[in-house]
Amino acid sequence: AVVSTQSTGEERGDNGIIQSGVVSHVGESELSAHLNKTSTCTLLLFYTPYCKYSMELMPHYNALARLYPSIQHIAVHINSYSSSCVQYGAVGTPTVLLFHESKVVKKIPHIYRNITDLHSFIANITDLKSGPDVEVAVTEADKANVELLPSLDYPLIFSVTFLSCSLVYHTSSYVGAVLKNTPIFNFFMNML
Repeated sequence: AVVSTQSTGEERGDNGIIQSGVVSHVGESELSAHLNKTSTCTLLLFYTPYCKYSMELMPHYNALARLYPSIQHIAVHINSYSSSCVQYGAVGTPTVLLFHESKVVKKIPHIYRNITDLHSFIANITDLKSGPDVEVAVTEADKANVELLPSLDYPLIFSVTFLSCSLVYHTSSYVGAVLKNTPIFNFFMNML
């Protein structure tokens, strides 16, 4: 089932039919079934709301849905490196993939991060025309509900803590071994 939709165009009905001009937010478990529903072009965005770059790209991706209503636009929120990422070759977020008939055709390079670049890239790859009378710009509606969530990087915190403790332990044992063999250390130990 579809989790939610971005209101950048027509809305998606409860019947599961994909309508134009909308980014469909689906869960990872429904992704394969959702991709198999269409025989046309599909753009897939892997994102996470904790990633600054994902949230910077999201309004431009929403605008792209307005520009190309004939392309199905899907966004998948991933929490960690999952089987969907492995299956489709997404090594980080954000990752945008172009599908045709449920097969990956092209991974959109990371240098395309604004609406103008994305628009020209899609036009060159697909030979599709953008919708009539649609401005190539990000609107306030495209920015709606796009918010960077604060997060802690627990693996990074653990790694830094572990490395710091290891450094202190190994440094202190080395310094202790060196000091044990000095006359000053022996002098102070004899006084006790």
